[in-house]
Amino acid sequence: MKSIKLSLIASLALSACTFASANSLHEALTNGKVSGEVAVTYETRNVDEKVGNYYQDTAYSVGSFALKYETGVWNNLSLTTKFRAYKTLFEEHDSLETWKGSGDASERFYENGDEKDIDAEEFFVKYQYENFTLKAGRQFIVSDWFAKTHDAVKLDAVFGDTAVEAIWSKKIGRVYARDYRPMENINDSKGAYKLGITHKFNDNIKATVYDVYLPDNHYKLGGRLNLDYDKFSIRADYVQQKMDDDLNQDDTDFFHLKASTKIFGVNAAIGYAKVGDDKDPFIGYGAAGESLSPFEEGDAFYYRNAETYYASLSKSFGNLNATLIYGIFNDYKTDSQEEYDAEETTLWLGYKVSDNIKANVGYTYFNTDDVNGWVGSDMNQLNATLVYSF
Repeated sequence: MKSIKLSLIASLALSACTFASANSLHEALTNGKVSGEVAVTYETRNVDEKVGNYYQDTAYSVGSFALKYETGVWNNLSLTTKFRAYKTLFEEHDSLETWKGSGDASERFYENGDEKDIDAEEFFVKYQYENFTLKAGRQFIVSDWFAKTHDAVKLDAVFGDTAVEAIWSKKIGRVYARDYRPMENINDSKGAYKLGITHKFNDNIKATVYDVYLPDNHYKLGGRLNLDYDKFSIRADYVQQKMDDDLNQDDTDFFHLKASTKIFGVNAAIGYAKVGDDKDPFIGYGAAGESLSPFEEGDAFYYRNAETYYASLSKSFGNLNATLIYGIFNDYKTDSQEEYDAEETTLWLGYKVSDNIKANVGYTYFNTDDVNGWVGSDMNQLNATLVYSF
């Protein structure tokens, strides 16, 4: 695996402080916490028609081992490291060419030199003082139009009822038990920036405004409104995307509305999303990640002109959690001017076998128009992941 520059940054950040209080730093390191997990994931995908090197029949299993170390807190500083090693256990077609390598597993566990064997899942320095938190390094981020694994600097600050979020990210990837995508530069190494401000007006109303900026590419100016009352809540999102003039691509916008409630122990939600009809696909989901789409597949959620309706039900039965999601994608466009329709049904089951063992199973059926190109194909997908934590 290539050397990780973040390790040098983290080492310098801590060692630079040894002159002031070496004994305290020693205690922070020796009193740290070690944890880990062993995971095995299996996935099979069956398509009615092969489309390119992504939508094709595959079946594979990959195991991984993760080891995590968290130091104690010293002068408001702490260090977290987590490395994950991967091993392909089974492939039905070990010579199949996918869009990211050879063998069925490379469909989700991308090949990129030796980095497929082991990589850093987390490697960040954290500084926390009262309501101020700063994290620098490899970290998992969930934010509007910023998600997945990032090599980033993230600042969170709270001032009374107002919260500020600022992010700068250089690289994005995925280092998970059931998905591995090596870290890649964002925006041709120019990175991505975000500034967001959230204000809580009262116990029922909260609003957020934000700007996501990719230099020489595009920026998104958006907002979110959350209304909560008893067991009923509404979320509304709107964002305008402005492309750089040199790219010769149209601007676009995106609207999303979701209503949810809890009745007789069942969490129920309905949602609607609409993408503007621009020349090019709405690129928000591919730049710095996204966290809005509830679907396992469902990239059409972000395609131009797409109009999406969806509903979900979730309920817990003791140690078993079940979530069912159904969505309809209408009139979405890709590279051509033709409009397509699709449906997706996904069932997620999570079961707590014990305090240390958890199992997850997911089934997805994606039904789309017959198309010639890369849009997709009717598909059945089944995945299962077993994780032992210690």
